[in-house]
Amino acid sequence: MRFIHAADLHLGMVPDAQHPWGRERANALLHSAEKIVDLVLQENVDALFLMGQIFHLPPLQKDLEAIQQLFQKIPFCHVFLFCKNAEENYFLRSFSFPENVHIFTEESSRLYIPEPEMEILAVQEKDFSLSKALSFTLEHEDAIPLLLWNGDKMESPEDASFNASALPFSYIALGRGKERAVFLEGKAVFPGSPEPLGPESTGKHGVYLGNIHPITKKLDSLSFHIISSVQYIPLHFRLDPSVGQEALRQRLSKEIEKRGLQNIYRIRFSGNRDPETKIIPGLLSKEIRLVEWIDDTIPQYDFYALYREHQQDLLGFFIRSYLRKDLEDLNPSEKQSLFYGVSALLEGGKS
Repeated sequence: MRFIHAADLHLGMVPDAQHPWGRERANALLHSAEKIVDLVLQENVDALFLMGQIFHLPPLQKDLEAIQQLFQKIPFCHVFLFCKNAEENYFLRSFSFPENVHIFTEESSRLYIPEPEMEILAVQEKDFSLSKALSFTLEHEDAIPLLLWNGDKMESPEDASFNASALPFSYIALGRGKERAVFLEGKAVFPGSPEPLGPESTGKHGVYLGNIHPITKKLDSLSFHIISSVQYIPLHFRLDPSVGQEALRQRLSKEIEKRGLQNIYRIRFSGNRDPETKIIPGLLSKEIRLVEWIDDTIPQYDFYALYREHQQDLLGFFIRSYLRKDLEDLNPSEKQSLFYGVSALLEGGKS
């Protein structure tokens, strides 16, 4: 039995809405559903587990009609998704999907599929744990046992009081996980969203393709397939006073070019720098997508020279309050206050 496990598509969401590329990111979420259906066709899978939050907000009729058009392309594949039994999900609960689409609305339910033969325990209880699933038994002895758990917390193997072989399931499909993770010797998986949803969603994003042997009922293959062509990439540059403005600009450009202009960047700077080296976003070309720019560097001022130049103004008075003892005798907190205070007075024109 071949399957694809995807989760948390968040269709309708606009990641980075405040940035010029926000609409492009929203379209990428919609395209991710199309890519998943294309993979179903390509791999001829029997089941598609759509876990987690498929729609970012309760879907309207037009949203459901759009996704139904995709499902109509794969009538041979059983599609499984969850919907909480709440008034806000009226359209999803009442929508007429084709027979191959199965929607779980209860906190816990069982479903038997005769071809390919599988028996599913579907759960979206808040306080459910794997320990509760140990008592699961098949009602159809030849069926493949599956657990679809739409929860947001997964016991780690170290915390669980059982091992993978004790679980009465061939595979456990999880949703609502913030990051991609594989548990219990590969039997339980959080696939993560097929597209990154925000700056914290680093790394590659996609879906899992697996196969369960119909006789042994064991998972005999599981592979990750990349869906997204965009990543949020964190970069950290540690500077020293020898790094000048132009050298820093070239270093930034080289690192970003190496990783791809299609990606979105979070950039942080630390270390000591020449006061003439300015850490400003203007170092980047306009086409680079930037969501975070953090300057934790400390400018290496010549405080004695600055004091001699500004003895009669506010900057000089500020420096003198710290230089009553040697620089080497200042504790880390005092040094930081001195550096930041001098930077603020110099850059603010208050001296």
